[in-house]
Amino acid sequence: METENIVDRLTKYEFENSNVYTGFKSIGEAKQFATDRNGKLIEVGFLDGNDNPVEDNSANLINENKYFKADAGIDYRIIHSADEGFQEIADKLKERQTEITDKSPDEKYFSDADWQIKEDAVIVLYKGEVESVTSRERSKYLKHTKVYELAVEVPKSKD
Repeated sequence: METENIVDRLTKYEFENSNVYTGFKSIGEAKQFATDRNGKLIEVGFLDGNDNPVEDNSANLINENKYFKADAGIDYRIIHSADEGFQEIADKLKERQTEITDKSPDEKYFSDADWQIKEDAVIVLYKGEVESVTSRERSKYLKHTKVYELAVEVPKSKD
């Protein structure tokens, strides 16, 4: 595991008897965190456009060996950096770099999200065309997107 303090990077949600952590970079990282903290892997959903997780395994993350999935409806496809096909779309977006040099500094800063491709990015496709690039965290607030994440539930007495 990395030398960073992982708890500082993760998002923590406090409940009556437990704390739930999200924001893992991989399934392995979540499993290790659960082992180290006497916790258990669970799946949570952010289903109401807010940052309110509820336990929800309908995305089947654990069985599919994934740590993030999002669903924004029939016309949209949300592709996470760990999903198949992401790199191909990201490479096409990076080709736009030559266009960016023709823009003013304000246009570069406000209109492009290319920097997010390097992060744990999410590409939003609308009817097969790239609509935007955003982060996992910001995808919770897009349209009526349902976001599912692998989480670790840790009993409060052990945290």
